[in-house]
Amino acid sequence: MTSRNANRYARPYTCPVRLTLDVVGGKWKSHILWELRNGARGFNALLTAVTGISHKVLTQQLRQLERDGLIERRVRATRARRTDYALTPFGRTLRPSLDALARWAKAHHADLGAPLDWPTRSIRASDV
Repeated sequence: MTSRNANRYARPYTCPVRLTLDVVGGKWKSHILWELRNGARGFNALLTAVTGISHKVLTQQLRQLERDGLIERRVRATRARRTDYALTPFGRTLRPSLDALARWAKAHHADLGAPLDWPTRSIRASDV
């Protein structure tokens, strides 16, 4: 993480969960990170997978995640220039946390009145 990014989170935190949520919280970041858990994805693939996000907002969220060092942007020189996004080693440290949150949601979605609209297979460590 660059020193510029460190300044974004320079205020004293009395709760470690708050810092984590400041970095990965919000409406879209966790979903983007979840979509990148198994490898690099192109911009259009992310735009399709993250239902309801606009092109502009996806671009903003990807830039923030990149600025925080969680993802990296890879431009491939193919016939049509292709941009992929992938978790950095630092970003991959979030995978166990995302896995735990996903397991919690699968176990308690009914208690919350949230319909199940994701794969029902169990989440394995290799999935995240």
